[in-house]
Amino acid sequence: MLFKLSEYKISGRQADENVKYKGDVMLSQPNTLMMVILEIRKTALKYPEEAFERASGTYEEACILQAREEEAASLYVMAVACRSMTRLESCFDYAYDAYQIYDELEDLEGVATALNLIGVAYFYNAMYEQSMENFLKAMRVLSLPKDAELMSRIYNNIGEIYRKIGNTEEALIAYLKALDLSQQSEVLMNSAVIMGNIGQVYFQQGDLKASYNYYQESYEMLLRLDNVASLAEVENKIGKIYYLQKDLDLAKQFYVQSLSRLETIGNKYYAIDVLVDLAEYEVQFNEQLFLQYLNKAINYAETIQAREKSSHIFKKLSDFYESKGNHDLALDYYKKFHQMEQMVGSTAISQRLEIIKLELNKLYAGEEIEEIENMYNQLENEIAAQKKMMEELQKTNLHLSGEVFYDDLTQLPNRKYVTKYLKDVWDLGSEDLQVALCMIDIDHFKRYNDFHGHMEGDHCLQQVADCMKSVMDGREGILGRFGGEEFVCFLKDISREEFAQFAETLRDKIEKLSLLYCWEQHSFHVTISVGGVHGICSQFKDKAQMYSIADEELYRAKSTGRNNVKIIFK
Repeated sequence: MLFKLSEYKISGRQADENVKYKGDVMLSQPNTLMMVILEIRKTALKYPEEAFERASGTYEEACILQAREEEAASLYVMAVACRSMTRLESCFDYAYDAYQIYDELEDLEGVATALNLIGVAYFYNAMYEQSMENFLKAMRVLSLPKDAELMSRIYNNIGEIYRKIGNTEEALIAYLKALDLSQQSEVLMNSAVIMGNIGQVYFQQGDLKASYNYYQESYEMLLRLDNVASLAEVENKIGKIYYLQKDLDLAKQFYVQSLSRLETIGNKYYAIDVLVDLAEYEVQFNEQLFLQYLNKAINYAETIQAREKSSHIFKKLSDFYESKGNHDLALDYYKKFHQMEQMVGSTAISQRLEIIKLELNKLYAGEEIEEIENMYNQLENEIAAQKKMMEELQKTNLHLSGEVFYDDLTQLPNRKYVTKYLKDVWDLGSEDLQVALCMIDIDHFKRYNDFHGHMEGDHCLQQVADCMKSVMDGREGILGRFGGEEFVCFLKDISREEFAQFAETLRDKIEKLSLLYCWEQHSFHVTISVGGVHGICSQFKDKAQMYSIADEELYRAKSTGRNNVKIIFK
């Protein structure tokens, strides 16, 4: 639920004493507003989008009230929410603004808290030197006895840097210091997370016994806390230890339990790792399940744009098909792996450039220094070049083996690419996956072309394609142009009800584009007819059967008056 400015009110006489007005807008007093901000802060990790919207509202109100402490607190919550949503440039931006206000107010705890988050933003962009610099700067402004909990988090983050660069000895020293401080401040959640990190260090060192002991202690703490994601992550790590110790039944038990928790809360990021571990478990028992788990992991990775994870999965599939002697599929997945690696590298560089640009902008705002201006312009050029490289890499993904797989007019995948996409779904052994296919045809398109001419006809096709893209946005599957005025849409992991609603929304949105033409002295809207089929992969002989059924339903939709939807549910 979003909070508007006018919703921060309390009733009766107390309301008169605690609020004031600016025009017709009722504003909270700063002390009341801070209570609201602190409540929002508690939800920033679990419900980041909602927390960001609410904190944006409190920030606006704090600006009107000229309540600087509340401004900084709101900015910090916005930064935390952006971190949870992996919007790292925005995280850095808001955290830095909060830092500057806390510095102006000489609020040392606020300064350290903001610097810690700035360091985290640098860390996630692999800028470890800058990250360490901010963590150490945060430590210098703290008073240890008073700020043991925050100091514990900073030491834990320093440990993460050392672990990331492979210095496990220094990582362990930092983690143990963090754990000691966390236990002093009696923050159970922090202690549980740090123990999990210590367990990971021992795991990397090959000491499975010590690793298990720390994981188990972390696990027992997390069972008493309301943090499902952390609990599931540790369960998966314990499962890995059992797997390496050849206790396969217990390994699978922990994997399945971890995956169940993550899917309950919709956390796809950690679920990808569990699915990959389950696939690794199943490859020796059931290759079909192995492929199903990896297929699901790829779907999740595509949905949240987890490119590093996608790259790892493509490499696994390439190695698998190579071992089976299927060299065509092995090469295909190796190309995908290579292209994804390039995209990961390019994205990382682009994000680091954006962070540097933000930092320069904040450090030198208002100063006319020619050298800084030149650096800024150079960064702008490099960022533009990186974005262009990203666009080229994304196009490369649609050009395998030198073939063209997209339609120039609508920029949608063409028939060849859609067919290849469906082949991959079937090849990955997705028998239990709910799938749907719909064939879409623009009604009487020739009449539109004859009335407006071919140039406007092309523009109509583009508008229809863009509209369908917007309806498709965020769904798992593919939308393509089959040729002429005919389109095709394939959806994965979708229920009957969702598919029926999706197809009807497509029809309705196209009609509401109000693309008009005249025929026999009457005016008509451009509309579409949709024929579809829904079922489980195993219910279809092959992808060709899906096409055939959807095409028959399209014919039925057109022969019963057009501008309607006909669907068969298996």
